[in-house]
Amino acid sequence: MSRRSAAKPRKPQRENGRKKYEKLLDTLEALLQRKEASDITLADLSEAAGVPTASVYHFFPNRDACVAALAERYFNGCKELLEVTPAPEEWHSWQELVSLFCERTRAYFAANEPLQKVKFGPKASWAVRELAVENSHHLAQTLHAAFAQAFELPPSPAWESRFLQAVTISESLWSLSYARFGHITEDDAAEARRAATAYLGLHLGERLERRGL
Repeated sequence: MSRRSAAKPRKPQRENGRKKYEKLLDTLEALLQRKEASDITLADLSEAAGVPTASVYHFFPNRDACVAALAERYFNGCKELLEVTPAPEEWHSWQELVSLFCERTRAYFAANEPLQKVKFGPKASWAVRELAVENSHHLAQTLHAAFAQAFELPPSPAWESRFLQAVTISESLWSLSYARFGHITEDDAAEARRAATAYLGLHLGERLERRGL
């Protein structure tokens, strides 16, 4: 059994339940604008949302389940953002594609302070950590697919692992920036892009042939 199982929300099937569920997540997001996740109780959530405590516990057995549900919503939003393939005129090399991918992802995180607290905060639950790992794998797969579509990648069974390493390098530097400054600074974001690009460059070289050119 995964650690996330102990913090698994009960997702509603009916329309009324879905509205209440989303209202609770919206309320948690608002509370996270001024509090840390570890300082928010389900009683706080019940009071702020105007939803009976019994209803809160019906959806979320504990605080970790509620925070994990919000994290999942954020990560799904990130996936949808990156599923839009960049237009070819936006980049001319694989390095530019990596930069664009990193910047789109970073901007999404930077625009959501509650997401940064949930993902990079010092008391992230195991449930959130497992979701974050799943999200990193998805980002790596998305980047790999974009490369495979645009460039002639050298044959290798290790590409998915290498793209995951690049994503992990970038996110680790974001995490460090958040720990030091409470947000992802522009300098650290640029450093993360350079680090991810440098790592991939060890395996890709300076230039890749474009497909269809």
